[in-house]
Amino acid sequence: MTKFDLTYATVDSLSEGVGSSQIAPLMERLAGHGMKINLMTFEKEAPSIALRDRMANSGIAWTQIPFGNPGLLGGMARTIQLARLMPDSEITHARSDFPSVAARFSGQKRVLWDVRSLWADQRKFIEESPIKRGVLSLYAPFEKMACNSSIALSTLTNAVVPILEERHENLPKIRTVVPTAVDLDRFNFSPVMPSKLKGLYSGTYNKYYDLDLSRKFIEELKKLIRCDVDWARPKESKIHSLNAGESHSFTATQPEMATLMSDYSFGMSICREEAGLSLKAAMPTKIAEFLAIGRPVVVNEGLGDCDELIVENGAGVKIKRTDNLERKALELIDLCSRLETPHICRDLAQNHFSLDEGISNYIKIYSQM
Repeated sequence: MTKFDLTYATVDSLSEGVGSSQIAPLMERLAGHGMKINLMTFEKEAPSIALRDRMANSGIAWTQIPFGNPGLLGGMARTIQLARLMPDSEITHARSDFPSVAARFSGQKRVLWDVRSLWADQRKFIEESPIKRGVLSLYAPFEKMACNSSIALSTLTNAVVPILEERHENLPKIRTVVPTAVDLDRFNFSPVMPSKLKGLYSGTYNKYYDLDLSRKFIEELKKLIRCDVDWARPKESKIHSLNAGESHSFTATQPEMATLMSDYSFGMSICREEAGLSLKAAMPTKIAEFLAIGRPVVVNEGLGDCDELIVENGAGVKIKRTDNLERKALELIDLCSRLETPHICRDLAQNHFSLDEGISNYIKIYSQM
């Protein structure tokens, strides 16, 4: 069997969400650096011929596995499937905990644990079933196993590293931080704000997001200035309204999202502040996409590295429930009226959220493993 330079294993689908926006372009760029790549994903539906051809034309061997059942038990089943199918590779890039454990059971020696979130903490927070919450409480040994399976570590934020150090005595010493990466060639810079203030909810908003606080903020904003707010929802969404102050909603694919964002003045990404430690690991993709276009974002206080990166650089507004929302709305209006704001946002995306910069960081850490 051919030995690959890199196996990239994920439980995500390449056809939707982060698979489409991040993983697919990442694989293409890494293949462009001469790497022989095996990509392993879990698909809920059969991928399109165009997507299969796209990966094949880049020389990527793509193993597509049926997703199966959701939840923790389904995740364990996916781990077993990954371990059984994972080929021998020089480097295994395990995107999140389950693939990292799978790499260990498949006998891989050089594994990068790509911590995309504090998965169990996040799932336990949004889970309503007491039984499922109880099951998730038993997840800690599994995260420890993911850590012990790896010799290198990648996180989305600097803020989560101390938390991981406290949880795991043997956290890998080979480390890098690669924030949510955005393809700056696809999300083109728009230097001019719309003449009318418009806000956008982009993509998926689950129970991790504080839609109640978002709605109250939008209501205060509309008291001060005429403003339309839309929700561009993914096609797989089962609901048509967030009830978060939006005027109307419509479906949009990932390629369409890259072009329509410039029609808006700002983006919304307010997570629930009571989510605890999991907030330190979070960096929603939509934030990087708005910044790449040149648009500020409204975020909650304490979200990943956003306080330092976004707010202090003048690329957004942070809020919490005890804030004077009228004052925060005025901050956003002022930010959106400044000619330099789109340039500040784009510069931040280029310096911290660029896909090319992320690839450089990954190649560097691969060479250290």
